[in-house]
Amino acid sequence: MHNIGDKVKKLRELKGFKQEYMAEKLSISQQSYSNLENGKMDVPFSKIEQIADLFGMRVEDMVSFDEKVVFNLNAQHTSASNTSTGNIHNNNFPEKLQQLYEDKIRLLEEKIAWLEKGVKQ
Repeated sequence: MHNIGDKVKKLRELKGFKQEYMAEKLSISQQSYSNLENGKMDVPFSKIEQIADLFGMRVEDMVSFDEKVVFNLNAQHTSASNTSTGNIHNNNFPEKLQQLYEDKIRLLEEKIAWLEKGVKQ
């Protein structure tokens, strides 16, 4: 069973935020933020609301986040792309979360291109 800290950590990593950034935005120490992600402290609802806001998500989408669903959807996307119709169903995947993944992928692709350019020089 994943606690809220696990979900926050996964989403923070997807968004590309550092723990220090999150701690600053939440007006807590980096150590307190680390404890939040590791499930070593209770998270007040007001902080959960702040975190969801930082991720550009609704609280209920953040709380219900499941990376296994994301990876299953990705596998379905790949399979659906190979069908003759090419129809893809996202099973009501939260649009903002999908955008987070797409942004992260774009940033990683840009980083790879930049690194490849540096290697060729």
